Amino acid sequence: MKSSVILLLLWLLLTDCYSQEKYIPQSTNFAEFAIYEAITDFADNCRLFKQDSVFNVHVEDTSRYVTLQRHQGILKWVCDSVYTNILVIEILGKRDKIGYYPNAVVGSKGKLPSKYVIVKGKLFYWRDRDYPLTEEMLSVLKKYNVLTDMIYDGMLPEFLIDDAQKGAHYYFCKNNLLKYKRIITSKAAGYYRPPKLKCGN
Repeated sequence: MKSSVILLLLWLLLTDCYSQEKYIPQSTNFAEFAIYEAITDFADNCRLFKQDSVFNVHVEDTSRYVTLQRHQGILKWVCDSVYTNILVIEILGKRDKIGYYPNAVVGSKGKLPSKYVIVKGKLFYWRDRDYPLTEEMLSVLKKYNVLTDMIYDGMLPEFLIDDAQKGAHYYFCKNNLLKYKRIITSKAAGYYRPPKLKCGN
């Protein structure tokens, strides 16, 4: 009996791993490789994965840290530090819809997210300004009920901002994308010091 249970658990583990590999394709693109690594870890190991069904993925090519400083009596956000050796991937549950204009048509660039992956039935999407919007991408966004007209009956849609909502930030070493750290926070990336990574030169 025990051996049967062990075999069943091993089978479930193997099929789950196979499914994960199926949904997360391999990529030679630098940023996309980091995106897939982050999504894989997020789906397998982050509790935030269970809280939403649609996730926005954002890429910051260079990590920055800003601080609130007073200049001539006025408080301003000023760039304090720049970390050129760190790539940041942000994953946040999308609870508002994406507003779009009529010019967001198939073939357009930068109007709507143009890349996506579905993991365990949940949608992860991101923008690639060099990649055009496809019919498939548009269909997926509609299927997950992500879109809303920017102007409907002469009114702009309302967008809610939840400052308490937490997201996952992944900090990757650019010279070794297998080295990364995950931070769970309600702050936007750049408004706190990034974690220390031993990236080397």
